[in-house]
Amino acid sequence: MKVSVIMAVYNTKESYLREAIESILNQTFKDFEFIIINDGSTNNCEDVIKSYKDERIKYIKQENQGAAASRNNGIKEATGEYIAIMDSDDIAYPNRFEEEVKFLDEHKDYAMVGSNAESFPRYRLWKNVEEPRILDCIRECNFVHSTVMYRRELFLKNNYIYDIKMPPSEDYDLWSKVIIKEKVYNIQKPLVKYRLEGQGICSNNKEKGEVNSIRIQKRLLDFLTKDEKLQSKIIDLIFKKKNLEKNFCEQIFSMKNFRKFDKKYKIISLLWFEIQLFIKRYKYD
Repeated sequence: MKVSVIMAVYNTKESYLREAIESILNQTFKDFEFIIINDGSTNNCEDVIKSYKDERIKYIKQENQGAAASRNNGIKEATGEYIAIMDSDDIAYPNRFEEEVKFLDEHKDYAMVGSNAESFPRYRLWKNVEEPRILDCIRECNFVHSTVMYRRELFLKNNYIYDIKMPPSEDYDLWSKVIIKEKVYNIQKPLVKYRLEGQGICSNNKEKGEVNSIRIQKRLLDFLTKDEKLQSKIIDLIFKKKNLEKNFCEQIFSMKNFRKFDKKYKIISLLWFEIQLFIKRYKYD
């Protein structure tokens, strides 16, 4: 089996769920199993899922455990070389798997691939950094959850799993751990339609999400440097001086063209030293 698709479902509206399921079943790439975890839904989700007679579907019903636990349970049942994540209210473009499998097959040194996405019904192009690194991840997640595909054995070996204590930021938390050690990539075109204000499994607890996001950012800063003054300067550079240092931010986030920086930006030099150690340690190009 080449790909295992993981979809966790909790009380998703029938029309949304059908669109999500059918977008997977109609992929141009056919070599996959489709693991759907019903996380204790109290509506008609089970009837909807069972209405599809495709032999690639593996249905798991469980008591409510939350999004992170549901996905982890699905991953335990997976047999594919690659894991593809799908949320129950989004829509995958027909060529999503074909594009992502091709990338991972051709780039053995990359652990994970995602893509850009288009939101609906209110349109927005979610354009993610092509090759995100730690600083990109400090600023924002940089992966749309339903676009991600990764190498199953590598993730299992390194215990890269969703943390059940981090909702609704469990995906951001997971990618932030991966990005410290692995090379990751975003295909620079939309392969998924991301539904705004959907009714999927993820929690809408904004306050808790903000708290957990700060925890994630702090962990990444701690990896770069224990110097709290330097950490403060990094945060100031990333979040507060958007207009003054926009070009510098763009260059730093992509880890390119560092030598072009003006000497007056001393923080750049300090940060470059830290990143050089990171590159040397993990042998990034």
